[in-house]
Amino acid sequence: MRCVLTTETHPWRTVALCGAVLLLATACGEGHGHSPRQLSEMIAETVRERADSGPPGLGMPDTLFDPARYACTPAVDPELPGGWRSEAPRAAVGSGEPVELGLTDSDAEHSDPVLASVTGPDGETAGAEADLTAGAWARLDYPEDFGAGETVPGVYTVVWSDSRSGAPLTCDGFEVE
Repeated sequence: MRCVLTTETHPWRTVALCGAVLLLATACGEGHGHSPRQLSEMIAETVRERADSGPPGLGMPDTLFDPARYACTPAVDPELPGGWRSEAPRAAVGSGEPVELGLTDSDAEHSDPVLASVTGPDGETAGAEADLTAGAWARLDYPEDFGAGETVPGVYTVVWSDSRSGAPLTCDGFEVE
């Protein structure tokens, strides 16, 4: 069995679907009391609920920024074409200080609203929109533009996505000491 990720499918949906298919395939051989059709309906309902929970683009659940490598793990692969570049402080900022975040498309192809989702060390995520104009930088100040509380020590992960489609664009982050 092989699951294929297309550009029309979000990675987490593919993982959920592949897992569901595997569950269906293995559960059918065990005496569980459900028919394959019932299992398929149960799995489809679970996938629909997961897809409908929360607004699109609010972070990537398992992506974390590593300040030692200046990279996110796992990496966020852009689902829209463009030369995506982001900015965040490369040195730790002081607790309570504002943090400027930025995004641009160096290919100057994208001129739509974008969403920055910032996940703090406590696991809470806050989002804010910015207008991205071709060839310019979209800028936001965290926590002010996000309606979030004061920054506390720890690592923050920033996932940028297209506001209209929810397609992830890039990931960045910063550290507060």
